[in-house]
Amino acid sequence: MTLDNLWSYLRGYVRIRVTGPAVERFVNLAVSRGHRLWRTRRSGRSLEANVEARSFRRLRRAARRTRSRVRILERHGLPFLLARTRRRPFLVAGAAVCLVALYAFSLVIWVVDVEGTAELDPELILEVAASLGLRPGVLRGSVNPREVERGLILAVNGLSWAAVELHGATALIRVIEKVPLEKPVVPAPPADIVAAKDGVIQSLIVLAGQPVVKEGDTVKAGQVLISGGTDTVARGIAKSRVWYQAYAEVRLHSLVHEPTGRWWRHVVVRLGDRVTLPLWGWWSQPRGLYERREERREVPWWRSGPWPVEVEIVTTVYTQVRDVRRDVTPEEAEAMARDAAVAALKDLLPEGSEPVVYDFEVTVKNDILIGVLATAETLEDIAQTRERR
Repeated sequence: MTLDNLWSYLRGYVRIRVTGPAVERFVNLAVSRGHRLWRTRRSGRSLEANVEARSFRRLRRAARRTRSRVRILERHGLPFLLARTRRRPFLVAGAAVCLVALYAFSLVIWVVDVEGTAELDPELILEVAASLGLRPGVLRGSVNPREVERGLILAVNGLSWAAVELHGATALIRVIEKVPLEKPVVPAPPADIVAAKDGVIQSLIVLAGQPVVKEGDTVKAGQVLISGGTDTVARGIAKSRVWYQAYAEVRLHSLVHEPTGRWWRHVVVRLGDRVTLPLWGWWSQPRGLYERREERREVPWWRSGPWPVEVEIVTTVYTQVRDVRRDVTPEEAEAMARDAAVAALKDLLPEGSEPVVYDFEVTVKNDILIGVLATAETLEDIAQTRERR
């Protein structure tokens, strides 16, 4: 579709049939008056063509002068389409509701399948995947395929590889089971599953052993979650809510260094540890308050010469600065303290975990500084295996 045809579709056009003794003269008159005719087709004493809807009424004068008759055969374009839809509001509303429903359903995972199991029970893999957030009825955006893959390999004994693929409303879990090696069976020492850190149990999946706690219990680091008994190695997943805290403060009045625009550069050559030869800038010394930056560059070819000694060129740049008082409002200081506390929290969070909830509390507020305590809540697996002694 050309640009002209697209523009005609947006403004609306009609298909007309012109009959009369002077059809060619009618076309010449219409074109000379600026009316665009396209896709013309001649048949005997009649002619069919497309013309824009706004030009149709102005063709009457040319039709009278040439004693021609003009009749509309078809109507096309956006204005006519909108006019038809206005006469059928319930049809339009139904189509809109269907589109919204289809879009909403496409955001949800409705089916979870497992492929590649031979010895393992697919229901076990589905149960573990559900505890990791992949189950029918969840939003696609809330599923982290990489986290589910890592959790499956760690939780299900006998898996060597797992992959999660999301296809529309369907999730496919592909697995490869481990090939058993022929080796003497060495009984593993009995072990329990304990809490790696403090938290509140959200979901507990017991793969081996007896549960000691239940969902909703608050546990401390080192507390037994799943008991392995006297001859069993406990295994399981303990998804828990864990909290991390970080504190940051910002002063309302502080002194900062601001460059004045003056700087000095000194270049020297150092031979070994004792001899220093000035090359540049020795005649000008920095004055006032300044910041110092040093850059070293070795000369490796000198060591292979007749005097094997370590030689390096040292460039020192002195930038003059002045103290400038910086004042911030309490609101600005609180926002800056929040940002600093969040940055400190990110260093405390385990790799790959994302906070579920952030909470901020202003713990210090006076004429000197603003202090903010930030708390981040995460959902992570705190299960840790510990051998019995």
